Amino acid sequence: MSFAGPGAGRDHETNKVESTGTGSPAIGTIGDHATFSWVRGHSLTQDAWLPLSACIVTVVTIGFTIFAAVRWPGGPQSQYAAFYVLVTLALLTAGAAALYPAVQTADAWRRRRVRAVLVGIAALCCAGSVLTWIDVDRTGDVDVAMTTQEEGVGGVFTVKMAPPPSGDVRSKLRLTLGIADKSQMQSSCISGARATIVADHGDPSGKPEVTPKQPTADFDLGGYEGGVRFTVTLELSDPNCRMKLLARGTLHND
Repeated sequence: MSFAGPGAGRDHETNKVESTGTGSPAIGTIGDHATFSWVRGHSLTQDAWLPLSACIVTVVTIGFTIFAAVRWPGGPQSQYAAFYVLVTLALLTAGAAALYPAVQTADAWRRRRVRAVLVGIAALCCAGSVLTWIDVDRTGDVDVAMTTQEEGVGGVFTVKMAPPPSGDVRSKLRLTLGIADKSQMQSSCISGARATIVADHGDPSGKPEVTPKQPTADFDLGGYEGGVRFTVTLELSDPNCRMKLLARGTLHND
């Protein structure tokens, strides 16, 4: 008497069940052992990484925008126009790529190509916005703190510029002076007033003069590091007038 185990007395059979289509499961049996495999088509892989890339670009763009807002260097808003445009384009194209329908139809390849182009444009815009902001942060126009102190009553003022941050590469200062009457009780002395500015750091541009109608003068810092001091002398039509002086400074390179 003999006992035959499973599969004895018959030939091993090989059966195979297939299904077609992207991402379709395939179940097969080899002898008495069952196997299972999940076939993820090449197109499904592409459809997965494209929206993922779009989401990554979106997160990076938003993250850097928050960083830029916290570290905003200041200065005129016009110099940030390119940054605003590139950030907007990066977010719009990344959003379009993430939401672009990936329908498995005859034109699926064309749809994947359109989505890939959108992701590429979004990534380039994101990188461009980062480089633009870094350039403005390093070399754009930024405000610098200025202090004004009157020396006696002879219309002589000392204007001091605070030291710029270490490593700042801007080489010029745009100094704007505001001349106003010190007291509202006196008759206005602004008409005919002018101010002569002398830079104590030895700027070779001479002694520029400013007036209430043309209150700005440019100074070449010439690699001078640290704070800069100016002596401002007011020339008035009436020596009995008392004036006050306000100063605003902008560091720049152009």
